[in-house]
Amino acid sequence: MKGNPKIAVILFPGTNCELEALRACKRAKVKAELFRWNDNKAKLKGYDAFIIPGGFSYEDRGRSGIVAAKDPIMDSIAREAFRGKPVLGICNGAQILVETGLVPGVKFGKVEMALTYNQRIKKGKILGTGFYNDWIHMRTEADPKRSPYNFFTQDTVLHVPLAHGEGRFTMDKATLEDMKKHHQTLFRYCDKDGKFIDEFPTNPNGAIYNLAGVCNKEGNVLSLMPHPERTMNGQPIFDSLAEYLKTETKKLKHVNKIETAKTTPTKMIKQATKPDIVISVKMIITDNEERTMENAAHRMGLKSIELRKRKYFGFYLKTKKDLLSIAAKIIRSGELINLNKEVPTIYIKDKAYKYDKTSGLHPKKIKAMNAQKFYIIDKDNYAGKSMQANLEPYFQKNELQKVEQGVQWMVAAKKQKQINELIDSHLLFNPHAMKIVALS
Repeated sequence: MKGNPKIAVILFPGTNCELEALRACKRAKVKAELFRWNDNKAKLKGYDAFIIPGGFSYEDRGRSGIVAAKDPIMDSIAREAFRGKPVLGICNGAQILVETGLVPGVKFGKVEMALTYNQRIKKGKILGTGFYNDWIHMRTEADPKRSPYNFFTQDTVLHVPLAHGEGRFTMDKATLEDMKKHHQTLFRYCDKDGKFIDEFPTNPNGAIYNLAGVCNKEGNVLSLMPHPERTMNGQPIFDSLAEYLKTETKKLKHVNKIETAKTTPTKMIKQATKPDIVISVKMIITDNEERTMENAAHRMGLKSIELRKRKYFGFYLKTKKDLLSIAAKIIRSGELINLNKEVPTIYIKDKAYKYDKTSGLHPKKIKAMNAQKFYIIDKDNYAGKSMQANLEPYFQKNELQKVEQGVQWMVAAKKQKQINELIDSHLLFNPHAMKIVALS
């Protein structure tokens, strides 16, 4: 591209790995500068590549990467990516790129995969879920120079750290096969000898096909979950990028307008069987996640959207007797909520109840809200299974048959069209990892 390339390291609120990214670029003898999300986006044209580092952008509100993915700066970065400039997303940056649709890059705005909750699986059993950090091995399975990030041979095993809670690549089989066909499965977890073994600890998070990093078909956009910038062991990736920037002669494309994918109507699931007890939990203080997601919707042009968020718990029980006492026992356990910070509303047989610490449940009048109601739940219901395990000591064996845990949303707007656009935008859920369930 040119003799003295320049990289922009993108800084969102909550990013915390920017200094490591700057140091990795410095070691590769390429200039890098911090570029804040609210800076003048026209300046991005003056950079030759972009790194979106790790951290917790917008405190991971909604889900990891989603709010940053909807930030206006990503439209500008997408434009530069379509021109052919490299974009490297590391950890949280990888999550952001997946949520924009830049990876696998079928079309901007079309989400084709998810980075979801970790599963540590060995011999078919889940040993654990959630946040995990360790040193892992990975290597490229693509030919050298397939992308700006692998100017080295397939037998180069990189020993680098990993630290995340939502790093498991998941997608449908057709998408995976298409990515394999086009050599987009750029980095995969392996053992120290470079062998791909699809179980823990070689595969640290249960990612499909041992995927550690995937790129778009052009190869210039990479979504990478491990942290090569934190160690000299990962330096070959940055050295590759530097060499690419200094030697690439391909002219950048001219992009007038980014073609954004058309949304398809979302089909909500209906509950096959209603839970015996539903507990909806509201925060006493301002719910920052609720406010952040509403602001994100407004930035997307959905100005009349109003959001209300609650925790959602659905309980399926063996016995259908004395459900009010069972609900009180669940709340008193302390496993579900903190009564100093949260207020529960309990629903049993379409009747609503409030909870009192001394006297238990009492009928509650619910103020009608002209809003569409639904809840979002992980397809594998990890949070619900974990909550069930926590609650089982309080119950007789098999009495608690199933617990669902998710996020309940109440959405209001001046026009139904804006509600539909919000749901179809996937701001509130990723369809490859979550499902949306209608509430009557």
